[in-house]
Amino acid sequence: MEDRQAAGDLTLRLYELAAGLTDPDSDLDDRAEIEEELVAARRRELIPHLERHLATAVEAGNWYARHVLARILAETAGRTSLAALLRAYSCDLGDDQDSLSTRLHVFAKEDSAAAREILLPCAVGNDEGLRRAAIWLLGFVPEPADLDLLAHAAQDSDDGVRRAVVGTLGSHGTEPAAIDLLLNLLDDPSPQVRISTLSALGFLRQPRALPKIYLLANDDNPRVRAWVAIALGRFFALEPADPATSALLDQLAADDDPYVRDQATEARQRKPLRG
Repeated sequence: MEDRQAAGDLTLRLYELAAGLTDPDSDLDDRAEIEEELVAARRRELIPHLERHLATAVEAGNWYARHVLARILAETAGRTSLAALLRAYSCDLGDDQDSLSTRLHVFAKEDSAAAREILLPCAVGNDEGLRRAAIWLLGFVPEPADLDLLAHAAQDSDDGVRRAVVGTLGSHGTEPAAIDLLLNLLDDPSPQVRISTLSALGFLRQPRALPKIYLLANDDNPRVRAWVAIALGRFFALEPADPATSALLDQLAADDDPYVRDQATEARQRKPLRG
């Protein structure tokens, strides 16, 4: 009886907190006290209530309420909250979501098989934000079979999804099929996707990527050209430096755009990588 009463009291405290999170005049210390009380309680009876309040906060565009409620849910439900947290994360409310993204990839790694059962349907679903989030999180629990899914997602109409594809392809390392997909994404119509791809290829430093990277030295977008310099700087740091890479960096060091020139100059000054 007392246990049920305690759970009921905590439910009321949760409702009090949820109301306070929507009221800019509510007392910050009171909210923090309730938050810590609920985190410490870890009462599983609260999970459905937490999920509803979290969904309501996201729908209302309240990023701070999302942050607080997601923390309590994660502490209460552990990795079984991954699906609800992923849905909350998938909506862009303008904050950086660092703590939530960390919880997601930690939970995914704790039980990769269970996580993938959740992620794979989301990665091919109708919700763009959820596709983007699921593909991003698959990068922390990659499997070779994902490459077919990623090849399809690389054609997605949403450039945010395609950027997520780039990051997740990077988690497949130097797998030839993954490199092939990245090389194709250098032709993407979105400058940001091309930039993300250059970043990934620069990190992976596969020599066969150089000819396509060279082509973007004449890209119309100066930030893309700057990232060509940054990527080439990773190759230039290898020994021996490729003469064609040196020539391209010279070209970019004379670019009309000052940011491109700065990045090319910095790339030329990189010290060789060893080991």
